[in-house]
Amino acid sequence: MKRLAILLAILLCTTAFAQNKHNASTPKDPATIPLPPDKKGVTIDGKIENSTIYPGTKREFQVFVPQQYDGTKPACLVVGLDGNLFGAITVIDNLIATGEMPVTIGIFLQPGVSYNEDGTVARYNRSNEFDRTDNRLATFLETEVIPLVEKMVTPDGRRILISQDPNDRAITGASSSGIAAFTTAWERPDLFARVYSSVGTFVAMRGGNEYPALVRKTEPKPLRIYLQDGVNDTWNHIFGDWWEQNQLMASALNFAGYEFDYKWDRGTHSIYYGTRAYPDAMRWLWRGWPAKVQAGESMNGMLKSLLAKGEEWQEATSEDMQSLGDTLAQLLDSPVEYNNRESHTGYNNPKGISGSGKSGGRHTAEASKYVKNPYRVLPLHNGDKYITTCEGEIFLLKKNSRKAAKMDALPLSGKEIAIYPNRKMLIATEKNSDWLISYLIAPDGSLHCGQQFYWLHNTNNHNHTPYGNMAFDTLGNLYIATPIGIQVCDQNGRVRAILPLPGAGRKVDALAFIGNKIYAKYGGKIFVRTFAHTGWNSWEAPIDVKSQGQG
Repeated sequence: MKRLAILLAILLCTTAFAQNKHNASTPKDPATIPLPPDKKGVTIDGKIENSTIYPGTKREFQVFVPQQYDGTKPACLVVGLDGNLFGAITVIDNLIATGEMPVTIGIFLQPGVSYNEDGTVARYNRSNEFDRTDNRLATFLETEVIPLVEKMVTPDGRRILISQDPNDRAITGASSSGIAAFTTAWERPDLFARVYSSVGTFVAMRGGNEYPALVRKTEPKPLRIYLQDGVNDTWNHIFGDWWEQNQLMASALNFAGYEFDYKWDRGTHSIYYGTRAYPDAMRWLWRGWPAKVQAGESMNGMLKSLLAKGEEWQEATSEDMQSLGDTLAQLLDSPVEYNNRESHTGYNNPKGISGSGKSGGRHTAEASKYVKNPYRVLPLHNGDKYITTCEGEIFLLKKNSRKAAKMDALPLSGKEIAIYPNRKMLIATEKNSDWLISYLIAPDGSLHCGQQFYWLHNTNNHNHTPYGNMAFDTLGNLYIATPIGIQVCDQNGRVRAILPLPGAGRKVDALAFIGNKIYAKYGGKIFVRTFAHTGWNSWEAPIDVKSQGQG
């Protein structure tokens, strides 16, 4: 019996190994066969040794220039992370020759390494560059790598010109560089529109496990994505299951309406199957070019109810700003300044703005009479005002009162506050936290029963950069300016939708929701967009809000 058990174990192991063995008899894709020497493009070697984005690192890269590129007009671009994986140069050379890809320059970039003075390795930077889920790698490509490549020339004197149109750009990678390819395009769809990710590391290394949720909640971006993975990919006790996470990514992309495709196979965590899939992936990514990659339509119910058909973010015009005047300027300033000469009408009083302040922003002389270092003032319909300070304290200034009452026994907030449309709750950011505190408002205006209630996604906010201001709509949904866009929470404090700004700036510093328009500020720009919902502001009369239930 024991002998039979051993034989069965050997048989099972042998069978499993045979089933997982690469099928060497599969015909080669014609695109993987090198072109004759007189048809091939050229490859130029380069180095980056003085990066400001990744200090102390050195790395090598290769630039592929096809024969068809004449140096007179910008070419399309493929960035290959981890270097020339998948036999990429040969495949691209072939697909350009057959017309299945446009004339494309390839940049094949190695991750950085830091060295000691004796030449030994001090640290490997690959995971730090590839697994993190922020825009640093995109910025590195935009500001250091691509400009350096564009200074290069081919041996026969052709200058390298690269298209600035994201529709003309793809980025690829495997494992950690597979998630990096996705992250780069996700963070900067104004730089890359096409992504190939093989055995991508969408696991809990540096936040990659959050992507399925973020994809489901975020308004779709104009990206075309191809995923490849195998059922025998890595499973790690610490980080999770690569195969499972890739399937979750595919499910999320499908739900969010993305133009995506995938190739599932029997592979392990290697580039074998990723290399086999690469030619077809590139054909699929570039099919129909130069037609633009379009954003899809998400099945997210909150997004569907919120977005007005055909409306997009637009940079605000002078007419937009003048139509609302100081009302808009006050809401978008961070913090807002007030000089409320006529009680609670300061939002609407064009003459009510004056003075400049300190501690991070402007404040009003009127508020300074009652509170030291005021930060944010919310005037109410009845003439009362809630005021926060730069230190995060909350005060209540009653109409015609000569003294502002400090809300005692409250934790220091993050200085931003908002009032629920029925005026029975006050919401405050919490210092160094991704929570927002919900307070009940007593009939006399005092605050009580505060608890952490709203939870926000903290992607790109690992240092807990203070969140911007907040606004409610008439349905009781909360909108807050955050580093990944406007996060929209339901009445029960859960983020259901995320609205990034277009281009390079997903971050929103401040917002205003006036009527059916949201105005969003990032840096020196203000964007405006019409929505299907209607905003409610603290100076407006309280309204009854239909409950969304327990959820």
